[in-house]
Amino acid sequence: MEWEVRWPDGQTEQVQGDAASSWDWKPLGDGVFDVRMGHRNVRVELVNGPDKAGHVLVRVNGVERQLQVLDRQMLLLESMGMSSAETGLEMEVLAPMPGKVLSVGVTKGEMVEEGHALLVLEAMKMENVIRAPRAGVLASVEVGSGVAVEKGTALVTYELES
Repeated sequence: MEWEVRWPDGQTEQVQGDAASSWDWKPLGDGVFDVRMGHRNVRVELVNGPDKAGHVLVRVNGVERQLQVLDRQMLLLESMGMSSAETGLEMEVLAPMPGKVLSVGVTKGEMVEEGHALLVLEAMKMENVIRAPRAGVLASVEVGSGVAVEKGTALVTYELES
């Protein structure tokens, strides 16, 4: 699979690189294409996007649709509980995988900068340094050394920005 397209109704489509090449894309203007897909012609217009999360607004035969297009890297990060998108202010840091907390290098109330080492998580016999996704003051540290965590477990939370 090269891409996954997610429609607002929850439907997903897997798009192979060779499948897209079998479509005949004819540019009609800036961001406007006539696409021959098998025995059908579809007019596709890019209205807005894509953003860092892969969201695009397209007009297909005159009907606007918001969809999300994810490449291999985005899908891999998502499967690990991470994201390549900046989707607003992150209020907590979640465990990207199940593992055991080996050490915690921060405390409640501490000001951290983006990239600051928060803790070390052992998973599959590898030590993974979990870093701060943004600068801010930590409201709480949810785990301690020796604690086993599941994927998605809150590790630390940030205070609300005022």
